[in-house]
Parts: sequence; C-alpha cells; structure tokens
Amino acid sequence: MPIHEIRESIEQEQIVLDGNGFAIVQKVINLRDNRSHKMLQCDAFYDNPLPVTNDSYTMELLITPTPVIYTDMVINGYPSRAPAAANENILFKQVRTLVRGATEPPTQEFPNRFISARPTFTWYMPKLYVTLFIHGAAGDEINNVAISIYCVVEDKKASLVTYGMGVIREDHIAQVGAVMSNGRSISPSRNVGQSFPMWKYGGVRPELMISGSNLASWFNRTDSQEAGETNTTARLRRMAKEARQMQPNLDAFGTQVTADGSIPSWIRFELFKGVESGPIRDQWPPIKHADNGNVLTL
Repeated sequence: MPIHEIRESIEQEQIVLDGNGFAIVQKVINLRDNRSHKMLQCDAFYDNPLPVTNDSYTMELLITPTPVIYTDMVINGYPSRAPAAANENILFKQVRTLVRGATEPPTQEFPNRFISARPTFTWYMPKLYVTLFIHGAAGDEINNVAISIYCVVEDKKASLVTYGMGVIREDHIAQVGAVMSNGRSISPSRNVGQSFPMWKYGGVRPELMISGSNLASWFNRTDSQEAGETNTTARLRRMAKEARQMQPNLDAFGTQVTADGSIPSWIRFELFKGVESGPIRDQWPPIKHADNGNVLTL
C-alpha cells in the first residue's frame, strides 16, 4: 500500500475580514481516484506565528476531504464557527487564538499529538481541502499569514461500490451540522437521583408494610384449628395488581393507600397460580390433544 508525504502551505500577504469580522482561505490537494485513504500523521507549522497588529484573532485550521461549510455556531464570541471536530469529515483541526503581546498563542489540536502519531481516519473523496477560518473585528487586516501543512497518507485500491458509497456519504456529511445541539441538560440537584438514586439516599429503596390481618389472609393456605378469613379471587387479584404498581423515584414500590391498607411489591412473589395467570383448569398443566392424538404444546 503506497504511502505519500504531502507538504503544502497557505500563504497570504494580506487578508481583509468582511463586515462580520470573518475570512476564509482554502486550498485543495488532489489525490488518486477509486482509493481508500488513511491519515497516518498530520501536523501544522506556523511559519509566521503572530501575524497580527491589532488586539486579537481566532484562527481555525482544518483538513477535510470536502469543502468546509461554516456554521451558525459561535467561537470566542465570534459567529460562523467551523464544524465541530466530532464531524466525521474533520481529519485534522487546530484552533489558535492570537493576542497582541502574547509570546505563545494558546492552541488546541484534534487529534492530539499522541493520537495522531497512529493511523486515525479513513476517507474516500480524492481530495484534501486545507481551510483557514479567521475571526476578528469587522474590516481588520491580517498581514503575512504563513502556515505549512504536513500529512502522511496511505491509500489502497477500493471496490467501485465501496468507493462510490464512501464519496456519497462524505458529501452528505459536509452539508449537515450547521447548528449542532445535543446532550441533555441535568439539574445538579437531580443528577444523582436520576441514575444512581440509592447512592445518594442510603442504598436501600423504602418498602411498604402490609398489615398483619392482610398478611395472614394473603398467605393463609392451609386449614388450622382456628377459623381463618377466606379471600375472594377478585380481592387477591386486586391486591396483586396493587403490588405491581410502579412509583416515582425514591418512593416504595406497590400501593400505599388501598382498601386493604398498604400493599408492598414483594407479595407478588407469592402469588397463587390462579391469581397470577387467571382461572386454573382441572388438570394442571393443561393438556390438549390434536385430532390424531398427539399432545399439543400450549
């Protein structure tokens, strides 16, 4: 599998930001068709580290297999941010904030140096786009921008079906994500109780207490020398239904207020068969024969 080293640069003597304080510089690198490309390593070097004379700027450098479409999201207070690094078309992204008087501009890079030392992303589009987004004050001028790019790319032959599907997919990805909104906001007061409620509240969910008379009625299955209350099937099924009731977080399972008092959830483990599954046939388990005499599985 051939391995290619790519050295390119973006150099502009003067870049003028538009009325929104935004500028785009882009360069395209052509690759071989019908190939699967894998990024082995990528890096960027700022030949002129501080090409600013005004207060501050934010630069976004991206390497992608498709042209970059700016989004409606914000970066450092400026509009029109580049797509997030989570976008699957982003092979390399670097965000650099340049401040007048700063000796070393703060820089964020994706993937980081440790990860990018290994093979990372695969793509099929036969191009690499080097794109620079610059954010600042409206009408500002930035002089002598010079950035060098180094990429090591491995490619191999891909079937026409795989290649075609990959190109279509990357084209579609490039056209979405103008406004990304994901994740679920959780109130700090509810954070623990939503996923691990017992860690915050002591490790045991509370349980309801059933009265002695109802308990005796529920489990009184054998005759004794003393008269015992006989429950009706309807009452037993009602109690079983009340025992199965789900409750809000941190409340005991079952039903607290019923005609029979509190009914806890654990009594459902001792259900009579007739209460659990309806009326019982004379022969249990029921057996039914087909016309030829074979026993049917019910």
